[in-house]
Amino acid sequence: MYQVYIKTGLDRKKIGEFRDFDKAQEIIETELAKNEDIKYVMEETTGSVDIYGELIANVVDEN
Repeated sequence: MYQVYIKTGLDRKKIGEFRDFDKAQEIIETELAKNEDIKYVMEETTGSVDIYGELIANVVDEN
């Protein structure tokens, strides 16, 4: 599962969650077409959790 976030300062806004990497990349390209200056992060989750029960996410792509 891929999660896409737009970074605004120290905060980040979740754009969506996608099963397909290509769909997540397409959403990023659409957002970049609207505004070239946005910063984004794409994270991949595998369903694994840490000892606190929080979902483990690995950064796949960011700018």
